[in-house]
Amino acid sequence: MNKGEFADEIKRFRSQFINLKKELEKYSKKQIFTKSILRQLQDAATLWFDKFEAPLRNFYNLDQAVIDRYHGLAGRLLELSMINPATATVLELLRDIEKDMNQSLLVPVLKYQKEISKKGDYANILVGKGEVEQEYLKEAVECAEQGHFRAAIILGWAAAVDRIQQIIMKNGLEKFNNASVRMSAISTGRYKRFKKKFNIQNLSDLRMTVFDNDLLWILEFIGLVDGNEHEKLEICLTMRNTCAHPGEAKFSPENVASFFSDLDSLIFNSSKFILA
Repeated sequence: MNKGEFADEIKRFRSQFINLKKELEKYSKKQIFTKSILRQLQDAATLWFDKFEAPLRNFYNLDQAVIDRYHGLAGRLLELSMINPATATVLELLRDIEKDMNQSLLVPVLKYQKEISKKGDYANILVGKGEVEQEYLKEAVECAEQGHFRAAIILGWAAAVDRIQQIIMKNGLEKFNNASVRMSAISTGRYKRFKKKFNIQNLSDLRMTVFDNDLLWILEFIGLVDGNEHEKLEICLTMRNTCAHPGEAKFSPENVASFFSDLDSLIFNSSKFILA
């Protein structure tokens, strides 16, 4: 979802509360017993948690106080939708949610739109990718645009490793196996700590047997990347590993844009990794 579409979603979100408010202003009972109204209240509150909270916090860097405010209001509305609440209580809550939504949510998103464009258009990474990579990267882009940066990094790395493994298969497993044997015999210099000998027989064996870190070392040895490129890819792998394990590390839009940019230049758009 691009920034304009997201802004339109916020407008529609606000309209839901305006319409609910108008409906309840005409409601004659002191308590809400109508199931359809309670369902609308529940759906509107849930939408905040499902669609808006994460991207507003993680992608648009909205002020935490604003996020906390709407989190509390939506949570309260969700609780009320589970009972038969007083009509006046719900009306007051709807007014509180809707009254400054444009100023608190929509305006910051529209202001931030230009700044986000400087961080990279994630969708550009989909251009010219293979079918399997597209599956990973399409989900990665969707995650990044929703502010789910750890998921985006994990999926992006999976796409890059798939391309690397396909190139190894294209070049021949014998070349890969021989490289590992030669590296394991080196006792000095950069490769002296590499002591693994592989005898890979097929793609499944490659996927299940060779760790990503070992993969990068062999790529350097056979000349598909140089030392500096290897180190940049190791940084990407470290980001992926950090995202895949519990911890407090946070990732920004800039981190994710840099991650995708490195994978794009070093793997997907490198002349050494062309499959066709």
